[in-house]
Amino acid sequence: MRVATIRRMAMSLMLAFVLGCSQPETTEYRVPETTSDGWATASLEAQRIEPVLIQTMLDRLHAGDYAGVSSVLLARDGVLVLEDYLGKWDRDDLHSTRSASKAVTSALVGIAIDQGFIESVDTPVLPYFPEYEGDIDNWDSRKENITLAHLLSMTSGVRGNEDAMYPTDDWIKFYLDQPLVAEPGSTFSYATSGVVTLGNVITRASDLRVPAFTATYLFKPMGITEYRWPLTNSRGNQGLAMTGGGLNLRPRDMLKFGQLYLDGGVWQGKRLISADWIELSTQKHATSNLYGEDFGYLWRMIDREVNGQPVRSFEAWGNGGQFIMVFPAFDLVAVFTGENYGKFPDMERPFELIDRYILPAMQ
Repeated sequence: MRVATIRRMAMSLMLAFVLGCSQPETTEYRVPETTSDGWATASLEAQRIEPVLIQTMLDRLHAGDYAGVSSVLLARDGVLVLEDYLGKWDRDDLHSTRSASKAVTSALVGIAIDQGFIESVDTPVLPYFPEYEGDIDNWDSRKENITLAHLLSMTSGVRGNEDAMYPTDDWIKFYLDQPLVAEPGSTFSYATSGVVTLGNVITRASDLRVPAFTATYLFKPMGITEYRWPLTNSRGNQGLAMTGGGLNLRPRDMLKFGQLYLDGGVWQGKRLISADWIELSTQKHATSNLYGEDFGYLWRMIDREVNGQPVRSFEAWGNGGQFIMVFPAFDLVAVFTGENYGKFPDMERPFELIDRYILPAMQ
């Protein structure tokens, strides 16, 4: 009996060891690592965030309850307090931001105005593209009235027809050729081609390609060194950056961009974007006719409720679950990346994380 008992104990210990080794990584909350990227870090408690709710969220994420979410990061009062990656993703991996890139394009337009390259948002678009004069399909004299403000608020009146854009060999001409479906400035119409056109306006106004302009005036001053702008292969616009979607960034750098806007255009004491542009671009200029959301200049204005109180945010969204969310009332920036490309409503799973765990945890 003694030998059998010893054998059973040995087997139990061995089984416990094997099971222990096969357990997934702990989901226990950890203070983010401080690196040389400029982010100060601290615990949730130090920044007045209830840790139990955040820990519950992490447990559910790692249990697979929110499949397709690949990272979640939080910064409060300018301090990084949460950084969690799932699946194959890690801190230094570049992630496609998809249409969340549009908010970066909006920032670049603001910088171009701040720097004197562009006079104002009321500047007409067509004079930047004289090579297309007399060669625009569906010509309508009202196209002469389309301004940068219309492209930024997606109210140019040009029909959004994105699926038809991608196979064409000149996305600027594609945009200019689209028929007007409304008077410029009157109706919201989501048009990625219009945001690509904005990128080329920046290039023609500053004589700098978008990657160089971005590095000089935005990313280098913020310590953002790893990124990638995918380039189009458009006729007459070789190497044009895809400013309508697809900028690749690390999640920590996405968070930096949100923090820049929360801080009114200042990053670590240095002004990069005028306070006037931050205010102008994050106020309502249009309302989506599809979703009823208010739009600023390529930012979405979202109303939520926390403990019975309304909370408004401005947010950049990208297909698959890419989100930069700024909550001024809580001095909070949240970033999510995801892999639910083309899946609705799966890509919106971060909304539940925000509503159920993150915002209620704010103290």
